[in-house]
Amino acid sequence: MSAPDTLRAALADRYQIERELGQGGMATVYLAQDLRHDRPVAIKVLEKPAGAGIGDERFQREISTAARLSHPHILSLHDSGVANGYRYYVMPYVTGESLRDRIGRERTLPVSEAVRIVGEVADALDYAHRAGIVHRDIKPENIMLHEGHAVVMDFGIALAQLADETGGLTATGMIIGTPAYLSPEQATGEELDGRSDLYSLGCVLFECLAGTPPFTGSTAALLTQRLLNAAPSVRERRADVSEGIARALQRVLAIDRGARFPTGQAFSAALKGPQPSRAAPDRHAIVVLPFANLSPDPDNEYFSDGLTEEIIADLSKVKALSVISRTSAMQLKGTAKGVRTIGRELGVRYVLEGSVRKAGNNLRITAQLIDAANDDHLWAEKYGGTMDDVFELQERVAREIVKALGITLTSDEDRRLAHRSIENAHAFELYLQARQEVRRYAAGSIDRGEALVRRAMEIEGETPPLQALLAWAQVTRVRAGLVADRSSLDASAAIANALLVSAPDAPYGHAILGLISYERGLLADAVGHLLAALEREPNDADTIFYLGISYVGAGQVDKMAPVAATLMKLDPLSQLAWLMTGIATWWTGRAGEGMPSLVRAAEMDPTNLIARWTLGYAYALVGDVQAAWKEAEYMQQQAPTMPYTIQLVALVHGMEGRSDAARAVLGGVTGLDSHHKFHLAESYAMAGDSERALELLEDAVSHGFHPGEFIAYHCPFLAPLRGTPRFEAVAAQAQRLTAEFPK
Repeated sequence: MSAPDTLRAALADRYQIERELGQGGMATVYLAQDLRHDRPVAIKVLEKPAGAGIGDERFQREISTAARLSHPHILSLHDSGVANGYRYYVMPYVTGESLRDRIGRERTLPVSEAVRIVGEVADALDYAHRAGIVHRDIKPENIMLHEGHAVVMDFGIALAQLADETGGLTATGMIIGTPAYLSPEQATGEELDGRSDLYSLGCVLFECLAGTPPFTGSTAALLTQRLLNAAPSVRERRADVSEGIARALQRVLAIDRGARFPTGQAFSAALKGPQPSRAAPDRHAIVVLPFANLSPDPDNEYFSDGLTEEIIADLSKVKALSVISRTSAMQLKGTAKGVRTIGRELGVRYVLEGSVRKAGNNLRITAQLIDAANDDHLWAEKYGGTMDDVFELQERVAREIVKALGITLTSDEDRRLAHRSIENAHAFELYLQARQEVRRYAAGSIDRGEALVRRAMEIEGETPPLQALLAWAQVTRVRAGLVADRSSLDASAAIANALLVSAPDAPYGHAILGLISYERGLLADAVGHLLAALEREPNDADTIFYLGISYVGAGQVDKMAPVAATLMKLDPLSQLAWLMTGIATWWTGRAGEGMPSLVRAAEMDPTNLIARWTLGYAYALVGDVQAAWKEAEYMQQQAPTMPYTIQLVALVHGMEGRSDAARAVLGGVTGLDSHHKFHLAESYAMAGDSERALELLEDAVSHGFHPGEFIAYHCPFLAPLRGTPRFEAVAAQAQRLTAEFPK
């Protein structure tokens, strides 16, 4: 009796076998109808008949392990067993074709499509590897393309077959897989881990791009080549493949598994690389380019920059306009890009450019408005006067732009454009200088900024913008970890509450209270104040950023993505926008997807330590210890005592098993706020100090940082704590606080 007949007889109460779908070296696949659930299924039958009871238990154990996998790019297992001596397993019936069929028909794939397909497989492998399952036979035949997306088949089947062959579960000394895709360690029968699958996936990508795997020839030649020779560069066979993709392939195909990407997420992120901003033009979107400083004194740069910011602020008061934020505008200082390129990259229709000449008390301003779509000059004007006229000139520029664009101001917008919170020109200069100093985020510069604010107050009095800047400087000092005494937050809060009374229509009071509430872990209050500030000034990038990270701390991760998208539209050339876009993927266990954005952020200003820490932490999340250590070393060189430096250095030591070194680094460090205490808890957990890790984690959750799902499931650094009663209690508390957060 043939195998299908025996199966029909044995499985007649569950499955109705209809026809053969395909046959391989070790198995035959049949289309069948699942009678119990009324659905089509595929039944895969292993060709080697099983002996009576030999290896059945171990075979079933491996199949059961694979059956627990649930991922959109993994073909799940419905059922398995032994029928009349034949081992079988049941899968969903998936329409489409295999990647082998596609390669056979087209020989090579478009680069972007090959990278997308392999990226989906890498995500599936990453998920399986974290569950302790190695596929062992990644090849085009085992990758189905269902509605254009990759679905990996036969997870765990290779190991189940190996258990059948050996009567046990040890893989050492046994070679199983397909020669053209075997890793070097697989070829020598060594014990395998997930990096072996990544090597095989690299061979698949190479073939998708070049038409053949990196090594070809007889089985013996294939095994010898991959043990002795480095894989060729894919660019030798296909010139339109980017250098970044070629480098990623070289790394994943390294002979030494230690030199490969450690995880599927890391490989996928390297393939994607930083993505350029491409926004669709907005009909009423405008960017104000930094006004050129034509003054005899180059130190007057602060004034031209400040005037640029004030015009941006004035235009932002007009709701019909979408105005690119200050940070992105300042990134274009001195740019050689044409207005069409700028408009396309920022997604804006209009560009305002101009210059400022300040000589003593005399002032001259030129400005012109350009339609970026066709490079048409819509309006241009020159203004002359003295410093006493600066506010009038600034207002005239804003009003002329609004008029040129055919926008009618509301009475409230007209009033706000005419209002000046600082009336004295010299006080205004001091304010611009002070604001520039506070933004430097260093102890000396904040000191200088506060001194300049007080000088301005001596002239102007304690007006709302000057009070707000002084309070902001005090909060910045605490936020940067420059002071251990947090009592200055009380003084800043007093100023902010006074501003709510004296300037209720301005964003100052709410914005400062939002930052203070975030520092104190009062995230519901932080969100409320930040939203109120944005009602008054919708285009403030700093406020939008803090709103996003407040949502994260509160576990409202679904709200962070739209906030990040808003910030990216408003401020596409700022580090904050790219950082938030990358960070948004962490909290749902998809850190690899955010890596390109974080790489881009670090490239925008490589000296920014927060950007370097964020990138290093993200590398650690995806398991790329080598890359994480590179960022940690840079921070050690630049700011060895910075708490974030200590946290990252200790984390990497712990990941590499250097517990003593990690604990030595952590000795004496204390958390600044609940967010930092959480990250310190991760480092202590990886250093093996579970007691201290749990103390910090409990403190962090109790004081405002409680992303419940990330703590309970996704954070890899808390793995040593999971399963203990104390951890499960704090994880449950975090999930409860997340669920109870005001919607």
